[in-house]
Amino acid sequence: MREWLDRMPDRLQHVPWSWVAVVLMLAGAILAYRLLARQISSHVADSEKRHRYRKRVGYTFALLVVVVLGIAFFEHIRSLGTMLGFIGAGLAIALREYLTSFLAWFYILGQRNIALGSRIEIGGMRGDVIDIGVFKLTLVEVRGEGLGDQSSGRLITVPNFKILTDPVLHFTLGSPYVWDEMEFTLTFESDWEKARGILERTGREVFEPHRQEIEAGFRRLEHDYAFRYGVTTPIVYVAVAASGVQLKLRYLTHVRQRRDNRDLISRRVLEHFAQSPDIEFAYTTTRTYRTELDMVRFGERPAEPRGERGTPT
Repeated sequence: MREWLDRMPDRLQHVPWSWVAVVLMLAGAILAYRLLARQISSHVADSEKRHRYRKRVGYTFALLVVVVLGIAFFEHIRSLGTMLGFIGAGLAIALREYLTSFLAWFYILGQRNIALGSRIEIGGMRGDVIDIGVFKLTLVEVRGEGLGDQSSGRLITVPNFKILTDPVLHFTLGSPYVWDEMEFTLTFESDWEKARGILERTGREVFEPHRQEIEAGFRRLEHDYAFRYGVTTPIVYVAVAASGVQLKLRYLTHVRQRRDNRDLISRRVLEHFAQSPDIEFAYTTTRTYRTELDMVRFGERPAEPRGERGTPT
């Protein structure tokens, strides 16, 4: 035992203290991040802010660890410069999509066109952004217009480089209000001018509470882009269809309230039309003509023949 203690200083000289320091630093950084993340979760009530703060703390600790490791092992890295150059070139070719996604992450953060809560469509996939990672975006899937523009609950992950290579539809950039159209077909005998006035009043009832917000959003688009907005009030277009008079109500709605506004407009229009006996919806009808042969085939007695001397007409 005494000999082992006497040789302890020699043994300690061979211990890789730099690696021990690295391990301790990584453990301390992870522990500090978890403590801060727990404090953020318990003191920040808003889910979007809570997520943003946790991400910022994580990126800060990761950057500090990389800087400290670079300083600690600078001499070793410099001595292996040529080898690391070849390794880096090979990795850049093999992992080019990851590298492009990493660079696209800086583009997303710098442009600020996509943020938490933004609704976008890319590669035929539509959803609300809930996470902007270093290599990928995470969306909550939103079903298309025919399915109500509402969340399905499924998550979609999209590589960041898709933002640079694929067309991106922005639903909430500048202004979250989009144009929507509702179609109503009336019979030719209906008072279509009266129905047109009902649709215009109903559209204005939905539009007026949001007029200032809608106009402010379009002014932002004019300021940031070569964009000029015209009429923002609801419009009703009239057309002659095969089965009646077609009225189309075109109005602005918040992208996340389209289904609610369609429901509200439909109920109000039905109430007004029900109080107007001179307005009727046109709908597809069918007429069936049955011959005497069909009646005999189905066991029914044919009608009595008519004409002179009992001959059929």
